[in-house]
Amino acid sequence: MRNTPLLIAKAVIASLFIAALVWWAQAHLDWRDVLSAWQRVSVLDVALVVALILLSHGLRVLRVFLAYRRLQPVSFVNVSGVSLSHNTISFLLPMRLGELALPLLSRKKLDISYSYSSATLLLLRVFDAHWLLILLSITASSSYLSDQANSIIWLIIASTPVVLAVLVYFLAKAPRFSSIRPLVQSPSLLIMLYLCTGAIWLVKLSALAWLASVLGQIDIQHAWLATILADASALSPITGFANAGTFEAAFALPLLPLGYDSAVLVGAALNLHLLVLVTNIGAGLIGALILTFNKSEKQVP
Repeated sequence: MRNTPLLIAKAVIASLFIAALVWWAQAHLDWRDVLSAWQRVSVLDVALVVALILLSHGLRVLRVFLAYRRLQPVSFVNVSGVSLSHNTISFLLPMRLGELALPLLSRKKLDISYSYSSATLLLLRVFDAHWLLILLSITASSSYLSDQANSIIWLIIASTPVVLAVLVYFLAKAPRFSSIRPLVQSPSLLIMLYLCTGAIWLVKLSALAWLASVLGQIDIQHAWLATILADASALSPITGFANAGTFEAAFALPLLPLGYDSAVLVGAALNLHLLVLVTNIGAGLIGALILTFNKSEKQVP
């Protein structure tokens, strides 16, 4: 198998991230102090944060359903199983390997072609990156960016829809990409997917940023910045298993120049990551149960 050495290299790198995190935490943290931070929040507060994170998962299901429904009739329940499972697999596996789950499950359970599901995934990831860049620019502008750098980033943000529109135009006209034409021919669908993506990130990151600010006693604007970078690190091609190590590094490193203690930042990141891990696994179990006990689209008369 030609890809075996590459897969082994990815697994080794992902394992090194975990090893580095465990080594650093053992050397610099007292786990009792880290976990005691949860005493600063009530059970109701945690439940509300979890509810908002699960709502963001539901919105992810909705945008996949909207995209697939444009191609053919699909069951929302079956799409839920596919989307929830894909999100969890993508989160747990390193180096974006879990992204393959969406086209594979969509083909097996929903009878959606690989080309259409892959195009849908690529489009949604572009929207994800665009919204994260917007939120990152807003939160980082006052702490890090000069006026010139901020202007350049906002120019990139503003030009992205134009570039996307041109790309969509050519995809809609090219015979080679006829299989994904239903996805790119409807401006209303693209707008709904874009707005749904914005809602996903605003709901999830607002909950996580608030929790991070309380657990780590961090300024809320700085908590937003750290949370955006930590959660966005999962979209990077270089991640650990379940984003371990990369999540904590992305959270802590940008705030160190602002005078925060590294142990406090990593402790807050570990607690935040723990909650994200638990909710992702919970959502994935729901998806797996749906896929196990519900009929696939091919079996529906």
